[in-house]
Amino acid sequence: MRKAMDKFPRPRVHIERAGKPPGCKLIRLSADIEGGVICRISIRGDFFASPEEGFERAEARLRGVPAADAGRIFDLLLQEEGVETAGIDGSALAKLLNTEAFQKLRVLGKQP
Repeated sequence: MRKAMDKFPRPRVHIERAGKPPGCKLIRLSADIEGGVICRISIRGDFFASPEEGFERAEARLRGVPAADAGRIFDLLLQEEGVETAGIDGSALAKLLNTEAFQKLRVLGKQP
């Protein structure tokens, strides 16, 4: 069954989004999502994250994560890396990421 599914191309979506979700600072998001899974992601903005190296590791570990679960997993990764944040959290990331990605997939007539 899996091999049969591999024959069909999975939709790839590129996202560039900036926003200020409630209770957060400005967040600039750039990501590529293929088949509903994050292939590449860059999270920048006016928020605070310390240590920065831990934030970068958490950001990198989002590759391979289903976009629908990214917010919840981002919060867990930040905790694992010992990162303290102000102005960003997983729910803000999920709002920016999922809204844009799923709207684009619907336009393509695909489901993630």
